[in-house]
Parts: sequence; C-alpha cells; structure tokens
Amino acid sequence: MGVVYVLENEAYLSKEGGTLKVSRRAGREVLLQKPLIAVEEIVILGNAVVTPALLKHCAQEGVGIHYLSPTGTYYAGLTRTPSKNAPARVAQFKAYLEPTWKLALAQRFVLGKIRNGLVFLRRNGAEGWEGLKEALLEAERAQDEEALRGAEGRAADLYFRAFAELLPEEFAFGERSRRPPRDPANSLLSLAYTLLAKQCESALLVAGLDPYVGYLHEVRYGRPSLALDLMEEFRSILADSVVLSLLNNRRVTLEDFDDSEGFPRLRKEAWPKFLRAWEERLNERVQHPLLGKRLAYREILLAQARILVKHLLGELPRYEPFAVR
Repeated sequence: MGVVYVLENEAYLSKEGGTLKVSRRAGREVLLQKPLIAVEEIVILGNAVVTPALLKHCAQEGVGIHYLSPTGTYYAGLTRTPSKNAPARVAQFKAYLEPTWKLALAQRFVLGKIRNGLVFLRRNGAEGWEGLKEALLEAERAQDEEALRGAEGRAADLYFRAFAELLPEEFAFGERSRRPPRDPANSLLSLAYTLLAKQCESALLVAGLDPYVGYLHEVRYGRPSLALDLMEEFRSILADSVVLSLLNNRRVTLEDFDDSEGFPRLRKEAWPKFLRAWEERLNERVQHPLLGKRLAYREILLAQARILVKHLLGELPRYEPFAVR
C-alpha cells in the first residue's frame, strides 16, 4: 500500500537511510518501518512530529504529507511540486475565464455525478432512484449556472433520501449534514469525502493542473475547487459505497462512535476498519470505458485528471466523466 496512515497521537516520524520509521515517544517504541520507495503519501490524524530529514525527502520526491483532525477535517499538507505542464494550467485558467466553456465543464461534472449516483442506487435496490432521471434531464438542458445548480441540488436531495433508506435502521438519517455531522452515518460520509478530495487534489497536481481553480465549485481562498469538481463523479461509487458497505456489513457499529464533544466522531480504535475498507475500494480494479482497460480506482482518478488536461489543450472535444455501468 502506497499510503501510510498514522493514528498514534504521539507518533514520531523519521527517515533512517531509505526507510520511513514511525515510532512512539521520539523513537523509543517502533510502530512501523517501511521502505520510502514504497510510500506515496503519509496521512496524519492527530498530533505527530515529522523530522526535518523526512520533510526534505518528501518535498524532493513528491511524497504528500497530509494532516487531518480526528473527525476527518483537512488541516494542511505538504503536496507535490506543481508539474512542469504550464500549458495545461494556462488552458485551465482560460476555460475558467470563458463563461460558455466554464459552464460546459461544470455541466459535465454534474452529469457524471448524477449518472453514477443513479446507477449506484439502482444496483443497491434503492427505492426512488428513478427520480434522478428527471434531474439528469434538467442538468443536460441547463442553460446557465443557476439552472445547473438547481438541478444538482434536486438530484442531491433525491439521492440522499434514497441512500438513507439503504442504511441499517440505527444509522438512518433525515438529510446530509456537515460541520459538524449530526449523526454517525453523516460523520462517516464526511470522512470519506475528505479522503476522496485529497486523492483528487493529488491526481490533479500530478496531471499538471491547479486544484484551486475549478468550474462547478466557485473559486474561494483556500478551497480546492477543481478537486471538489473532480470528486463529484466519484462520490457515490467510492465514498458512499465504502460507508454503505461498512454499516450494512456491521464492520462499523454505533459503539465505534464517540459523541462526547456534542457530535459523533469515529473512535480512534475504529479508524483502521474504516481506512482498510477505503484502501480496498481504491485498489479495486474496474474497466475504464474510455481507455478500454482495467485500472484501480486510484489510477482512474489520475486518468480522469489527464483526460481533463487533454480536453483543455484541445485534444478531446469535451471532458468525459468516468461512468459505471
């Protein structure tokens, strides 16, 4: 696995030769040793010390270091140096500044989101998935951003109502809630979306794009708008799929949550179960309809970022979102 998750609050991360060493209390109790050549990213939940030597190695080799809170909020990170593909970023900014092009790209992300959500609900036997067909038509016909956002909002409302019905009774929720999530199911969804956004941001950086200039999500200081755009088509098939599987298979139960701070959050002891399921899903291989070959989902995220680059540079007539069948 190329991602190392650090859950220990007093962890000490260091570089020893060509090895990543994770220990407790400044190196006195070793928790993990892993060849650095096999490490693509380091995700830290809680407080941990990272030595200057390891920071330097990660910066030079493009190994991302990401800091998340125990509830999954993304704080900050050391990411890869932007790719040398400056023409891709120039084209990206041109598309943002051209209203018709910007709307067309935003529309493609919304269509990908609704189509995959519809298939996900249908596959899982949810009632009400047919309602997404009308929202899909609305999105296809949208002539401006307001109409597109309206269609997306109606689709999201229908989707989460149907999704809630798939959950075990003790995890049922009335609506999607965030900051903070009001129930355990929403808490897990927020965690999954945080990790998905991080994966999309990394893929965009590798492809040469700026994750902070998007088309569907408005540009705001500190918001990775393009990463949020790209993740839309993957929300249901990656994040929601993992949450539904964990809860319906009872791999995560109500006892795995702590609400001492006024909202539910996954206990530290339960994080490995969540992360294991997340990595299993990212490593699952499926057929990419446009490329015609089987890829792991983590590879598909990068493939989609590169497909977006090809469109922006004029090599493809339009961006094709990834679609499940």
